[in-house]
Amino acid sequence: MVFVISQLLAALLTPNPLLSFALSLLRAVFMVSLVLAGVQLRKSRFLHYLLIGYAVTFTAAFISSFYTSGGVFLLRRIMHPYYTTVSLGLSAVIALWILLDWRDSKWYLRLPLGALALAILAFSGSRGAVAALTVGIAAAALLRDRRYLWGLGAVAGLLGIAYAVLNSGTRVTAFSRFFSLRLSGRAEVWEGAIKAFDAHPWGGVGPYQLGPWLSTYYQKGCHLWKGAVRLGLSCPAWVERLNGAWLIAHNSFLQALGETGVVGTFGFAILLGFIGYAVVRSRNSLLAAIYFGVLAMSLVDNPMNVPSLHFAEVFWIAGGMALAQAGLAVPLEQGLAVDDDQLGPDPL
Repeated sequence: MVFVISQLLAALLTPNPLLSFALSLLRAVFMVSLVLAGVQLRKSRFLHYLLIGYAVTFTAAFISSFYTSGGVFLLRRIMHPYYTTVSLGLSAVIALWILLDWRDSKWYLRLPLGALALAILAFSGSRGAVAALTVGIAAAALLRDRRYLWGLGAVAGLLGIAYAVLNSGTRVTAFSRFFSLRLSGRAEVWEGAIKAFDAHPWGGVGPYQLGPWLSTYYQKGCHLWKGAVRLGLSCPAWVERLNGAWLIAHNSFLQALGETGVVGTFGFAILLGFIGYAVVRSRNSLLAAIYFGVLAMSLVDNPMNVPSLHFAEVFWIAGGMALAQAGLAVPLEQGLAVDDDQLGPDPL
């Protein structure tokens, strides 16, 4: 309730209060609905079903890359007609967390899926995704399950292979990014978000209205990502009127400050803190990996902002599961807090 009230109050303090109020209400209701869906599901093992979609998505990414680049597709960053390269990297990370949690599966199911996810992560060249994977694994291991530490070996192996390939003289674009300290234009984007906050410190500029302040990325007209353009896709005419709505500050907290100011960011922080407390109290390794890993990636991207390509939705649903398992929220049938290991067999 504090979160919703803070978002609506912040909207009234923006330059365009009517539009901002409507958009804030829609976004707040959507986020709360996702959390409540997680409370209703309770069992984090339901997230294992995502592996089916991940297998399809990752396969489609390699097919799309080969279709557009031919035999040299492995020298470039992986692409997909709908997902960006960074989104593919984060999707691979979530898939790896789930695979580490998938205790009841056979090795011949986990091994190919894990190899496919690691390949996607490697060719995404996403340093934020690697950081998220590492932090998530560490959080899961510290909280409860040290089996997750096997994932650190996978991270070390991935980086080792990337370094060896580059050291051999083969220039793989994705691999070279892992060892680069460049911010890829993020400093200018962060500066734009800070300027928006400075101009409207209390309520921000409003949800999905930060785009014009991000001058580095903002352009008139609709521009799709490279993967879609190479496949011949273009923007429908009605999207032009929403130009800039999809631009992000590449930092979830700067995005919150720019869009909702001090008032809205306070409510956002309260919600995040409450879910974080529930995650720790639930002692669920998968939920801990998702929460702390996504939180780490939020420093260089916006993986918690909805709507997304699915990962923000997974984050908030996982938060609701943590609330239910920690006994801080009760599903409709008035269930009690439970240990995830006592909830029956794996759905897969």
